[in-house]
Amino acid sequence: MRVLQHISLTPMSVAAMLSVATLLGVSAWRVSASMRVPTPAPIAVVTQNDTGDTSQEDVAMQQQEKILLGQSTTVGVGVADASTSTDPIAMIGPMVTAQMVGQYAGLQDQGTYSSTTAAIAAGNIAANMRAAISYKTFVLNDLKTDPDTSYTRMLTYRSDLRIAFEPLLKNSASELDLFAKYEETSDPTYLNDLRAAAVNYNNAIALTAAMTVPRDAVNYHLAILNAMSEFSATIVAMADHGDDALASAALLRTYNKAEADMYNSFNALGSYYSQKTP
Repeated sequence: MRVLQHISLTPMSVAAMLSVATLLGVSAWRVSASMRVPTPAPIAVVTQNDTGDTSQEDVAMQQQEKILLGQSTTVGVGVADASTSTDPIAMIGPMVTAQMVGQYAGLQDQGTYSSTTAAIAAGNIAANMRAAISYKTFVLNDLKTDPDTSYTRMLTYRSDLRIAFEPLLKNSASELDLFAKYEETSDPTYLNDLRAAAVNYNNAIALTAAMTVPRDAVNYHLAILNAMSEFSATIVAMADHGDDALASAALLRTYNKAEADMYNSFNALGSYYSQKTP
């Protein structure tokens, strides 16, 4: 059974949280504002004993601990565990806070606390923050394929893809810019715009998945589908957790990966086109 030691927010834990926010480029005011409440709720620091009894809440905490360490979990972040009705992304803030409290208290106990050791501790915590996103992964069996791999077939395929991607033309603003504007203004319109952008990605995904694909383009096609699926799920999670500073920080790292996956998949498709000759 996991024992929960309750620790209230202290000036030290606030400083720790702001340090992590600064390292990750999150709005420090949003972090501190989230803690300005009349009676702060206690933060749960999790320890382990040997009874082997694990509650449903403890299972969710274990999942988020793994996420913070960049490990996989059986329940995707962004999707509530049906057995716990707990969204693991929402647990990132409390878990990170607990880690920061423990790190800073340890430095004080050891008599090694300084601005340098505090920054190192915050940096170590920040480096381990992850938000794994659950999204549909496409496989070969999801596609209709064509054995024709000619140059002419490639041209038809490219034209079909352009049509499938037309919903993306409705996304006139950068998703990251929309999120940044929300951070600056707290205007929920920007989060709604993020969700609308995700709808356009999902429409493009549906059209792309319905295409018939030349056999030698299958891997490129799957990469694009999965990249769009990952990106769409990521921006939805960002919209859903825009008010959670530490979860947002973790999601921004996920966004960077999703954006890179998008770029790489489309870049690879360009190389496929260039390999074809009349």
